Amino acid sequence: MKNYRRTLPSLDSLKFFEAASRYMNFTEAASELYVNQAAVSKRIQQLESTLGVQLFFRVGRHLELTEQGKQLRGKTAIALDYLETAINDLTSSNIDTVRISSNSAVSLFWLLPRMKIFGLSDLACAVDLVTTDKQGELTSTGCDLSIIYSDGKSAEWNCTLLFKEELAPVASPDMISRLVTTQTDCVSGSLADFPPTTLLNYERAAPDWINWGVWIEKINIPELLEWPTKPCMTYAHTIGRALEGEGIALGSLALLDDELKSGQLVRLGSEKLATDRGYYLAHPSNKNVQPTTQQVFDFLLNSI
Repeated sequence: MKNYRRTLPSLDSLKFFEAASRYMNFTEAASELYVNQAAVSKRIQQLESTLGVQLFFRVGRHLELTEQGKQLRGKTAIALDYLETAINDLTSSNIDTVRISSNSAVSLFWLLPRMKIFGLSDLACAVDLVTTDKQGELTSTGCDLSIIYSDGKSAEWNCTLLFKEELAPVASPDMISRLVTTQTDCVSGSLADFPPTTLLNYERAAPDWINWGVWIEKINIPELLEWPTKPCMTYAHTIGRALEGEGIALGSLALLDDELKSGQLVRLGSEKLATDRGYYLAHPSNKNVQPTTQQVFDFLLNSI
């Protein structure tokens, strides 16, 4: 008989590792886990000590996974998914839980802050958040609601617009201070007028995603193609690095409204690209909307 207590690290440490390896940023993982950055760092150190291997290392100011970390990340995510499914199967008949899917950027920068307010309100009910950056999984998870990036046209989902997408360069105040004398100078003129600066880029996971290459082509500033780029694992990862002052990210302005209003991020240059896409709050067209689902749906719409 297996003794998992002896052979496996704690479940909490694996949950912390999964979040940290998904965001590649302890601060972003901490926000999802409702703890501070130090707590994530401590859990990762404990896990590395338990396993006797190093899982992360730093390159400059950002994290990378070691080979052992890469091996553990995939299998941990699969194991936690199986465990989550098993628990949901047991509890779904007893608790009226609303399941909401979104990608990591939407979850971190838009959905989580609102669900915290919802959870503290008189409207609170059980909510299960499903986060994935794989487009196919967003709409195939059996969720009651999904926040999807699209043109709003779908036979399978009834879509209600949350906000249209506008993309503009953003950076931290620390980065801005290295480029301009005052922050009031940073939104005048073109991005190309500033000294060449690292562009935080990410791979397009779907044809309709826009990264720096697409943005530069559509805005028609070819000289920006000569600027250095730094690859990031996800869109959320680019924003995390921008917040740490490592470069300029493409900011989805409505999605990052809180960070822009608080001054954590600042627009750079006057250019912005309005796409024909947006973020939609959707529910399956073949599924009746339950009262608790409608409650969450209305709350999110009214939070804009």
